[in-house]
Amino acid sequence: MMKCLTILFLLFSNILQAQDPDHEPKKEFDVGIGIGIDYGGIGARATFKPISHLGLFAAAGYNFNSIGFNAGGQWHFPQKRNDFYITAMYGYNAVIAVSGDIEDKGTYYGVSAGLGYELHSRRRPNFWNFEILVPFRNSNFKDDVDALKYLGADLMEPLPIAISIGYHFKIL
Repeated sequence: MMKCLTILFLLFSNILQAQDPDHEPKKEFDVGIGIGIDYGGIGARATFKPISHLGLFAAAGYNFNSIGFNAGGQWHFPQKRNDFYITAMYGYNAVIAVSGDIEDKGTYYGVSAGLGYELHSRRRPNFWNFEILVPFRNSNFKDDVDALKYLGADLMEPLPIAISIGYHFKIL
């Protein structure tokens, strides 16, 4: 884990140093509301772009069990009206909520990664955000799902991908 954090730190340091020193980077900040892992469930996400292609975000929301949190980064490939990006985050990425004869609840944390798309309006600075994410769920989640199935709980298998949608308001 420490090696991974060191590599990420060095990567982001190189990206920041590679910016043109004669051109001050355009800083941006937006806040969005939406549904999905990257919004903490049903919640809000704040994104700060310290340089033109890098977005850093934090999110919190209700995930049908408790408050879900996420934080991560995005690397943008801007087009004229749209932005495509890759993203990675750490935080909530699975929930178990069973009621009836067997009651169990749990929120599980791990890494998620995926692709995103921002659809910008021609007239307004606000935009729609769409993402397809792959949550890397930990073994505790899988073990708990298997145990609940063994006990007779009626559970749906989790999808291998997650989809999110949100609407963002540009602040800066």
